[in-house]
Amino acid sequence: MNGPDLSTRPALSRACLEARAFQPIIDALTAHVALLDGDATIVGVNAAWMRYADANQGHQADYGIGLNYLALLEGVQGCVPGDAKSEEDTLIARQVAQGLREVLSGRREKFQLEYPCPSPTESRWFLVTITPFPHPGQLRVVVAHEDLTALKQAQETTLRQTAQLAGAFSSTVDAIALFVEKRDPYTAGHQHQVAVLCERIARRMGLDAARRHGLVLGAKIHDIGKIAIPADILGKPGRLSPPELEIIRSHPETGYDILRGIDFPWPIADMVYQHHERLDGSGYPQGLQGDAICLEARIIAVADVYDAITSHRPYRPARPMETGLCELMNGRGRLYDSEVVEAFIAVMQTPEKAQQL
Repeated sequence: MNGPDLSTRPALSRACLEARAFQPIIDALTAHVALLDGDATIVGVNAAWMRYADANQGHQADYGIGLNYLALLEGVQGCVPGDAKSEEDTLIARQVAQGLREVLSGRREKFQLEYPCPSPTESRWFLVTITPFPHPGQLRVVVAHEDLTALKQAQETTLRQTAQLAGAFSSTVDAIALFVEKRDPYTAGHQHQVAVLCERIARRMGLDAARRHGLVLGAKIHDIGKIAIPADILGKPGRLSPPELEIIRSHPETGYDILRGIDFPWPIADMVYQHHERLDGSGYPQGLQGDAICLEARIIAVADVYDAITSHRPYRPARPMETGLCELMNGRGRLYDSEVVEAFIAVMQTPEKAQQL
């Protein structure tokens, strides 16, 4: 790249000489830095800028010094129609040019933009920052292109590992749920069905995706405490004796004891502990009332009651859907959260969803 003869432009020549005073400072920066005058003409560049230019464009005699940076950006805008990469380059150049104009005019204190910059060997990312800096009597602007490639790659690795961990965690929860249900074949599928109901209720209530995900995981293992209950009690076909009933009622606390030491990002241990609590305090094991019961546990309670009523049990056949709905309607506001029940009824009134349940 051959820039203009600076000897014919005294003002530019002076600006370039003044820029050299900053050379030790900007050479210490790892970002690719160019100093511009008030007309957006390049009056100085740092060593990183030169190295990048040499590596990507071949050795440059002047590295753009004396050229107008806005003109360089506008030159990028002759894109090839239909070429997605060319069109993306054009859009980026236009955004940077507009940001530079706003900084030069004083309408903006700083402009920043992340942008991709693929090379033949790798995909790279940069952050361009445009800022003015004090200079006696004249405006000067710094344009810095910082290489974000390593940071982006680290972020992508972290996201990939997080997704893998989340998948492994969900699979572990599913395995625990399956283990619980293997011990109680009469309620096989119950936790899964409760989880499906909970997700639909929560979606209807407008809970965000992250909270719904935690709720579903909690619902899938809400009966984990039953692993400590003897199989002959779980599968007993007749009425349970008072001592046996007490053992059955211990499963929320047992489940809580199993889970409370795990640092979940959701209150899963509390969901398990509280899913048999009732608004009026008549539930167990703590006798909690109202808002002392977490919302997730109130949602699980509604789904759990409905599925228990409408599913086969060793001591009775499955009851009609209407029986489950009637129980929830009769207990709405007293035993069960009114908003949760209303959301559940709305879900059930959607024909295709009701048919799937």
